[in-house]
Amino acid sequence: MEAEQPVAIDVIASGIHDAKNNLFDALARVGVAIEAIHAGRAADALPALAEIETSVAAGAQRLSTLLSAYRVLRHENPVSMQPVDLPGLIDDVLIRVRESSTDGIRLTSACRHQGFWVCDRELVSDCLVNALQNALRHAHREVQLTVAESDGQLRLTVADDGPGIAEGALTPHSDGSHSGVGLFIARRIADLHRRHGRHGTLELGNGGPLGGAVFSLTLP
Repeated sequence: MEAEQPVAIDVIASGIHDAKNNLFDALARVGVAIEAIHAGRAADALPALAEIETSVAAGAQRLSTLLSAYRVLRHENPVSMQPVDLPGLIDDVLIRVRESSTDGIRLTSACRHQGFWVCDRELVSDCLVNALQNALRHAHREVQLTVAESDGQLRLTVADDGPGIAEGALTPHSDGSHSGVGLFIARRIADLHRRHGRHGTLELGNGGPLGGAVFSLTLP
């Protein structure tokens, strides 16, 4: 864990820089909106206000993701292993994602394990929400979430029909972007899930069922 910390700190620092840029962008547009309103052109302020909302929302989401990364790194969120109703978990994840935005992308799911699984519901939910949001940003038309049991392990897979993952992004902690921080969290969540002498794993690749990127979280 100590060897991983310098890289993790760089990932978090880069993500904070990203969030700062979002907020400064919003602040600059506030000035544009105020100027338009003072000039009696309130209608001209509406596009700037919409862009402000987008920038603030993006910054807030990045900060939330960074806080999760910090807590996972410092073990402030100990893994709470409890039996979790998988169909209910998937329903909650899809609601959270759809409440943000799918931008017209078709989002489908298939839960092929209809029972319970022992895991940390909150951490796994956050991991899937981040993976789905990242897939939605890159998909052309469709994103798919599937849940299935294989060889005594649970596999949760997010696939999209986008251009796939660039080669450099397949390496751990490749950058401090929203997706880079999310992947750091996902890898830590996978590793923290330990049962029966096994721990969870995270796999990234291309050429999934929809032809694009595929994110696969396996839990023991």
